[in-house]
Amino acid sequence: MQTQEVGIKANLKIILKSAAQQIDEVMVVAYGTAKKSSFTGSAATVKADKIEQRQVSNITGAMSGIVAGVQVTSSNSGGQPGVASKLRIRGVGSMAAGNEPLYVIDGVPFDGDLSTLNPSDIESTTVLKDAASNALYGARGANGVVLLTTKKGKIGDAVITLDAKWGTNSRAVPNYDVLKNPATYLEKAYEAIYNSVFGTSKYPTVEAAHKRLMPYFRLIVAVDWDTKYILFRPESI
Repeated sequence: MQTQEVGIKANLKIILKSAAQQIDEVMVVAYGTAKKSSFTGSAATVKADKIEQRQVSNITGAMSGIVAGVQVTSSNSGGQPGVASKLRIRGVGSMAAGNEPLYVIDGVPFDGDLSTLNPSDIESTTVLKDAASNALYGARGANGVVLLTTKKGKIGDAVITLDAKWGTNSRAVPNYDVLKNPATYLEKAYEAIYNSVFGTSKYPTVEAAHKRLMPYFRLIVAVDWDTKYILFRPESI
C-alpha cells in the first residue's frame, strides 16, 4: 500500500491505496509473467526504453552487447541494410542442425523475418536461456527462446512521435579531384597502364609496352565534363 499522511482530527477516514507495481519487478516467462524475485530460471529482459536508445533497424540488433550469453553476428547477406542478424544463445547448439532460437511474439511462435517487425512496437524482450525456462516449448526451444511483447493501447491522450534523420555525404579524400580535364585523365591512365606492364617478362621493352597501350587509347572518348562536380558533389542522404 502507498504511504499516506493525514492530519490530526477527531475522526479519521482512511482509504488504503494500492501501490503500483514497478514493471522492472515483473518479467515475461514461458507461462505468463512472474516476479524476478520468485523466478529461478536463467532469463534476461530488455525494456522498450533500452531498445529505443540503440537506434537499430531490427530487434536482434538491440540485444547486442546488453544481454549476457547472447551473441549477435552479421548475416551472410553482405551487410544489407535492415537484414536481421544471427542470434546465438549460449553458443552453438548443433553442428548440423539449426542454431536459431525460437521467437515467440505475444505467446505465438513466429517463423517469419524479424526485419519486418518494427522495433518501436516492442514493449519488452525476454531471452530464456536454460532448459528449465524453455521446458514449455520442448525441442523447439533447444537453442533458447526469445519472447517479444508488443506495445498495447493505454488510457489517455493520443501521442504522436516523429523520428526523422538527415545527413550529407561528400568525398573523404580531396585528392580525387586532380583530374581536371581529359588530357590529365589520359596522362594518368597512361602512367597506370605503363607501370603495370613495363618491365614484365611479357613486355620487357618500351616498344612492347607502347604496343600494349595503344588499343586502350583508341577506346577513350574525350568529353569535357566537370568531373569534380559530377562525381564528387555533396548530396543529401
